[in-house]
Amino acid sequence: EGSPEYWRVEHGAIVGEIPEGQTLKKNHWLIWKNGDVGNFELRLQFKLTGNPRANSGIQFRCQAKGINEVAGYQADLDMGDVWLGRIYDEHGRKLLVERGVRVEINEQGDRVEEMFSTTDLFHVLFRENEWNDYRIVACDEYVSVYVNGTLFSQLIDRQQGERDLTGQLAFQLHSGGPTKIQFKDVQLREIESGSHSFTVAVHKDDRAPTPGLVPVGLDGKPMNLGFETGDLTGWTVEGEAFESQPTRDDSIASRLPDQQSNKEGEYFLSGFENRGSAKTGKLVSDPFKVGYRWASFLVGGGSSLGCRVEVVLNDGSDKVIESYRGHNREQMERVYFDLKDYLGKEIFVRIVDQTDRGWGIVNYDDFRFYSERPHEMDAAAVARVGENPILAHLVPNPHKPTGNGSETVGSMSVTEGFAVDIIAAEPDLHQPVAFTFDEMGRIWVIEAHSYPL
Repeated sequence: EGSPEYWRVEHGAIVGEIPEGQTLKKNHWLIWKNGDVGNFELRLQFKLTGNPRANSGIQFRCQAKGINEVAGYQADLDMGDVWLGRIYDEHGRKLLVERGVRVEINEQGDRVEEMFSTTDLFHVLFRENEWNDYRIVACDEYVSVYVNGTLFSQLIDRQQGERDLTGQLAFQLHSGGPTKIQFKDVQLREIESGSHSFTVAVHKDDRAPTPGLVPVGLDGKPMNLGFETGDLTGWTVEGEAFESQPTRDDSIASRLPDQQSNKEGEYFLSGFENRGSAKTGKLVSDPFKVGYRWASFLVGGGSSLGCRVEVVLNDGSDKVIESYRGHNREQMERVYFDLKDYLGKEIFVRIVDQTDRGWGIVNYDDFRFYSERPHEMDAAAVARVGENPILAHLVPNPHKPTGNGSETVGSMSVTEGFAVDIIAAEPDLHQPVAFTFDEMGRIWVIEAHSYPL
C-alpha cells in the first residue's frame, strides 16, 4: 500500500522518487500488506541517489496507520555519512542505536552500551551509485543490522510498553528534496525464537581514576584549560565558531538519547551548542611548560580533518605534537598521550573548526598532566584495536602465553569454518617475528636473533 504518485515498479525494482524540482513535505511509506513480521531475517538490495542528504529507511515490527503515519523500529538508510545502519524509533524514543554500538535497554528503559567500532569508519562502506546489500535479523528482543556484509548496529530491547516484538514492514521515502530510493531482491524468511542472540559487554575497571594535575602557566598560576572560570580567559579567539563559550548546560542527552557530554566539572566547550555547524574559528591557549610525561584531554564532535584539537610546540616551528578528532559523536572521550620527548619545553593547545558543513563541530574539555602512567591507557589501546567495523566479528584470544604451543592453539577461538593447527613453535623456532607464504605454498619465518633486525 502506497501512493502511486511516489512509488512504482521499474526494471524489477521497487522505486520511490521525489522528482527534480519538487519537494516532499511529509514522509511517505510503502507498506507490505501480507501480514506482520516477528522473528525474521530480511535481505534486500538498495540504491539511493539524488540529494546528498537523501534519507530513507526500512520500518519493521511497526504500526502503520496509513501511508503517512508509521511508528516503530526503523533501520535507517542514507549515503553513508550519518544515518546508514542506525536503529531509530519512529514517533517514539527516536535514536536507539548509533552505528558501531551494541545497546541493551532494560525493562525500565535504562541503557547500557558497548562500542565495537568508531562511528566515522562506516561511511566508506556505502557504494555510491551502486546496489548495496541490507540485512536485518530480528529475533525476540534482539535486532542486528548489517550493510554490505558488515555489522553496523545491534539492539537488545526489553523496555516494557515501548518495544515491539511483532508488527508491519514498510519502506520509507523521506520528506525533502529530489531523491530516488530503489529496493530489489527482497527476501524475507521467518526464523525460530532463540535462534539469534548476543550480549552487550560492559567493561568495568574497579580501579580508581588516575588523578590528574592542572597545568600551570608561565606565570606559575593554574591554567584555564578546562574553562572552569566560566569564560575564555587564557585563550585567544579567532572566528565565530566559539562565540558564547564555554557551555555549562549539557543538552547533548536531550538531543541524542544515547549520548552525554562526559564533561569534567561545570563547563566545557560545545561546538554545536550556540552556533551549530555553520561557523568556523580557532581557539589557542596561552603557552605552558610540559612538567610531566603523560597527559590527556576530552574530545568529541566531527571526524573531519577540519575539526581537531592539537597540542603544538611553542618554539616558532608550529610543530603539531598530538592531534585528535571526534568520531561524529558529541559525547567526548578522553585521549591519552606520551610527552616524554618534550619534557621541560613549552606547548599550547589549539582547537580548530574549519568545517562549516554537517558535523563541523569540536567538543573539548579538561587538559591534564599525570605524574605516573595512567592505567586508563591500557583500555584505550585495546579499544583502538577493535575499531575497524569489518573486524567486529573477531573473538578475543588468550593474551597470556602458556609456554606450550599446543595448549595455546587449543584455547584459540576462530571463525566458523576455519581451523588452527600448529606446525612449529619455540624452542624449535627462535623468536619468530613475521612469516609469509611463497608461490609454492611454503611458509617462511623470520627469526629475531638480535635487535634491531
